[in-house]
Amino acid sequence: MSRIGAWLLGALLMTQVTQAAQAQMQPLDRIVAVVNDGVIMDSELNARVNDIAAQFRADNRPLPPQEVMREQVLDRMILERVQLQMAERAGIRVDDATLNQALEGIARQNNMSLQQFSERLRGEGYDWPQFREQIRNEMVISRLQQRSVASRIRVTDREVERFLQSETGKRMFQADFHLGHILVKVPGGASPDQVRAAKQKADDLVRRLRGGADFAETAVAESDGPEALEGGDLGWREAAQWPSLFADAAIDMQKGDISEPLRSGAGFHILKMIDRRGGAGERLVTQYKVRHVLVRPDTLTTEAQARQEIDRLRAQVASGALTFAEAAERDSDDPGSARQGGELGWVAPGEMVPEFEQMMQETPKGQLSPTFQTQFGWHFLQVEDIRETDMSDRYRDLQARQALQKRRFDEELQTWLQEQRAEAYVDIRLNPES
Repeated sequence: MSRIGAWLLGALLMTQVTQAAQAQMQPLDRIVAVVNDGVIMDSELNARVNDIAAQFRADNRPLPPQEVMREQVLDRMILERVQLQMAERAGIRVDDATLNQALEGIARQNNMSLQQFSERLRGEGYDWPQFREQIRNEMVISRLQQRSVASRIRVTDREVERFLQSETGKRMFQADFHLGHILVKVPGGASPDQVRAAKQKADDLVRRLRGGADFAETAVAESDGPEALEGGDLGWREAAQWPSLFADAAIDMQKGDISEPLRSGAGFHILKMIDRRGGAGERLVTQYKVRHVLVRPDTLTTEAQARQEIDRLRAQVASGALTFAEAAERDSDDPGSARQGGELGWVAPGEMVPEFEQMMQETPKGQLSPTFQTQFGWHFLQVEDIRETDMSDRYRDLQARQALQKRRFDEELQTWLQEQRAEAYVDIRLNPES
């Protein structure tokens, strides 16, 4: 009996200790949002908030209230997660080799090797593997947007001609704008009362800004735009490349001016002319005489097989087993250039998709580029010559076409993002009790 009594006493004491420990335990992590069939954890949100807070401190900008930061960052993460899920279903991926090429490009822009760049980020407190995955996600999202939005945009020769002949087009090529932006969102299918409330908020914000309120701080606290946490800063662009709604309003604005609320399908926009400068005028344009080989995945060739084949062809050209022209004529999936030994002729900025243009600009004259991927498949290229030429009518037409495509892409992208967000199942659980 004494042994049984001692055992019961020990069990009772162990139960009390366990209960006391459980009472003191706090949950290590929790779900802050359900996005379709995925979740966003509190630890993920905190990590992203901490990274953005570090950027604020590095820029000597005042931190917004913590709850505002968390709401803004979570909304951005939800939109990212929706797009990543769409990309996964569509089979859009970025492999490690392509990611490393992109990171090397970022490092070169900062005059560093990839190793130096990673060491710098680690020294500043960034998690390097997490940074890599964030860049990979951004690349995946960019490809999804190009496939889903850019492919639907068509600009005709007649539209380009009309644009260049218009007074607006002539004026818009004469200036570059640096704009700030605040969006007061209006949900799809909003009631008249919701629209009036959003307009009232936008009018109130304009009055506050014109009364001296700091634009960047107001954007962080109030904007529903994707650049809110950057203070609404949209950066510099040629006037013709802004969405027409923005360009038409900004064309007569001076530095420091605040626009009236501008209505679009997304809501009410408020612009600040942070700065403006003279436009392009006559200037020299760098052109590249370039050739390439393309291997395109199809129903019989997987992505991995296409990558393997382009690596094999590049190795043969690099070793001298094949000339560039032979590889292009025999194996390139670009029929137009293959018959010319891969020759694309003289190429100006804006004529190629961004991945091709970036690789073209980064590859030294006479050397083979690494293999790289675009929306068309896997390539390698060679820059045969580089020249400077005066801006021609042809290049001005190209600039106009690119500007029209850019403004339409931005307009269509915002509508597309709003549609994807509305169609997704999202359950926000920011409050612990929710």
